[in-house]
Amino acid sequence: MKNTKKKLKAKNFRYLSKEIINNPMIYIHDFFRHQTDIVNWKNDINLFVTSGAYPAMSSGGYPENGYNCNQMIKQIEVAYVIFKQCGLAKHQNSLKLFETRNDYLNYSYGPEFTCNGKRNPYDLIRKFFSYQSLKKWYKTMDDLMEQLTLKKSLDNDQFGDKIIVIREFLIRIAHALYYIYQNDGITIPLPPYVITDREETDIEIEPNNQQDELLDDPSDKLYAENIPQIVSKKLATKINLATIKEEPDHRITPLNMEAADHLDPLISLGNNA
Repeated sequence: MKNTKKKLKAKNFRYLSKEIINNPMIYIHDFFRHQTDIVNWKNDINLFVTSGAYPAMSSGGYPENGYNCNQMIKQIEVAYVIFKQCGLAKHQNSLKLFETRNDYLNYSYGPEFTCNGKRNPYDLIRKFFSYQSLKKWYKTMDDLMEQLTLKKSLDNDQFGDKIIVIREFLIRIAHALYYIYQNDGITIPLPPYVITDREETDIEIEPNNQQDELLDDPSDKLYAENIPQIVSKKLATKINLATIKEEPDHRITPLNMEAADHLDPLISLGNNA
């Protein structure tokens, strides 16, 4: 089946460069290593949404407001790249906060955002874009920024009670990227039948006498002898396509995807865009 999906490009986003689209970990590492921590960032999100939703409480033209809006949009874009490249399925009920009572307790006493008792940044990301599209998130952020700056409402009922949902999702998407940062990498959950490089070393290729008898031509025998290496290279290529590229200064290791069983079926590994 021909892949008709479009490749993500920098022109499709406001702020992301080609390098970050190819490797979102560049942005994630820089932000949480050098810019701020998750506690202060959550406070900034809360203040921005409150001031933008109710302009009478706005702090006006402070440069921090513009910076925070810029970073929130960048994080939405980075999350969208992960959402598309990992082929995450949309959630049937994006407003369902908790799957289990343990998730409720983790949130209440943490707060810790879990799915079936375990951290799952990919579940947070897919719910975020199941609630509304990237284009609508752009408009939401623009409206908040405009009301915050002008200190007046664009509409008497601009957000209504949806502002509670918007704030919750912005905080959750920040935590999703923070969890990925803590795990030092992004990895797509692979189906059980895919053999990794490590597993390949444990596989013994049993001799096939019947095959040897059929391969009389020397070139055929040479090809047969190299089949394991060819298969290994093809498999490695597929896995590399499904894994975010590693930059020299940004170490990336696989993320523990124990909660992946709770995701909907993913798009095939070939559909990276």
